[in-house]
Amino acid sequence: MANNALIQGAALTSKKFVDIGGAVGKALSSLSVPTGSKSRADENKAIQARVNNYMSKMKTDMDFTSFSPEETATMRNFLLQQRSVYAEAAKMAAKFDDTTDPEYMNYVDQMQGVNNSFTNLASQLKSYKQGKLDYAQNQLDGLYSNGNDPGVNNNAAIIFGFADEDKDKRADKGIDAPFQILQGGNLGFNIDGNEISYNDMPMPGLKDNKLANSILTKNEAIYNQGLQGGELNPEMLKAYELNLEDQLQNRDALRSIVFDYESELNIFSKEEEIANSVALENGTLSYDDLRKSVVSRLVNARKGVFNSGKSIYNKKKLEQEGEGEGVGYFAIPKIAEALGIMQNKILNDTYFSDGVVDIINLKRQGKLGDSVTQTYYFTKNNDGKILISTSKEDVGNGQAKPRDTFDPANEADVKRAKEEFGIDIVPTF
Repeated sequence: MANNALIQGAALTSKKFVDIGGAVGKALSSLSVPTGSKSRADENKAIQARVNNYMSKMKTDMDFTSFSPEETATMRNFLLQQRSVYAEAAKMAAKFDDTTDPEYMNYVDQMQGVNNSFTNLASQLKSYKQGKLDYAQNQLDGLYSNGNDPGVNNNAAIIFGFADEDKDKRADKGIDAPFQILQGGNLGFNIDGNEISYNDMPMPGLKDNKLANSILTKNEAIYNQGLQGGELNPEMLKAYELNLEDQLQNRDALRSIVFDYESELNIFSKEEEIANSVALENGTLSYDDLRKSVVSRLVNARKGVFNSGKSIYNKKKLEQEGEGEGVGYFAIPKIAEALGIMQNKILNDTYFSDGVVDIINLKRQGKLGDSVTQTYYFTKNNDGKILISTSKEDVGNGQAKPRDTFDPANEADVKRAKEEFGIDIVPTF
């Protein structure tokens, strides 16, 4: 017995993907679609809501896969009719003494055909009950793709007993599946005058969470690569493009990527999504053209997430390295370059004469990762020695204390600058 409580209790929470796609701005063209047109995603969501509403209001101790009296009557009528065929064939076969007679063999074949139809019907009824269970489970779990052809999804809902004849977007209680038994014991269903064999009935495809998660995870890695100042490898992009073209040859995967991850992948706008739905329905958009468009946009999105990260890196770099009004704000590795500039200006006497003090603000990187801006004063004293100190008075008097002074002519000072600040002073010794 397929207890409804087992179905209702198994609903899962959909996985939340990292929204790296939101980092990319897309310039989307405006599209014109017929008034009242809907995205197939919206139509499939309505079917899901219909099934789930039916399940939520069903008594939890009810076997919703059991057959109704009308469905049971259909099976009983088939069995009685086939038994009559079997009995008549057995009666006629009993009249023959020659078991090699073609007519005798014909009656034996009829008897075997009835047995085969009973076996086939039993197998398909078992499959049908499991299919109904799986369909309800997948709808409750939100596993079916919103990119499915709504006609396929709706036919499945009707066949499994979730019909909506009054069009109120809720499954009608008491409405039986249009149940038939075809030749050979095959299950069939009459939907709007069309006979559909259960064995040949297409089922809705599932969401391709694996592919979507792979795209988003790698986009996040590319974003972080840009954030750290890395470069984007053109060969990697080409490989990504070829891989997408291969994976999206599967139409279920293609439809899922387009219609299931609007907020995460953000491939198309809502207007474009509706236009794509209408075009796929009326045949004006081929799956090959849709695939090309999706691959192009996903590749451009990957470039976009990298550029988004790289722009943040570049902005921070400019803030750290920006100069204004003759005062520089430097961070490693620019500190060494700044100190080199100071030395050259002083040594060449092109900056100021003896005794004149200038300043530079350096951003010192602490041992625990903290960053502190420190003002340093520098000049050269009477004997030509370059002094750099945190004390303006000491530098101006040519009497900077050893612990505050970085003398390029002093090996110990050069070493201390390197060890304490992580900077290189060009030595003059």
